[in-house]
Amino acid sequence: MASSGIQEVREWILSRHQDRDSLSDDENLIESRLVDSLSFVELVYTIESAADLEIDFDSIDIKDFQTLSAIEKAFFVAA
Repeated sequence: MASSGIQEVREWILSRHQDRDSLSDDENLIESRLVDSLSFVELVYTIESAADLEIDFDSIDIKDFQTLSAIEKAFFVAA
């Protein structure tokens, strides 16, 4: 079951794409252009808000942002 934080991220992405009503956990957000270079910073801020943490832009690994599953693993699953 997805965390409420990752659900916030999913809803944010879907709100920016009115033509979509669902988003699989493993869909590549970058390749499918659901997140582009202009919206990436907003995505990071959305994750920070939902996870109540600060993401260091200097140490970002793009792999952590490619799918909802990767985002959840990187930012919402307790170590």
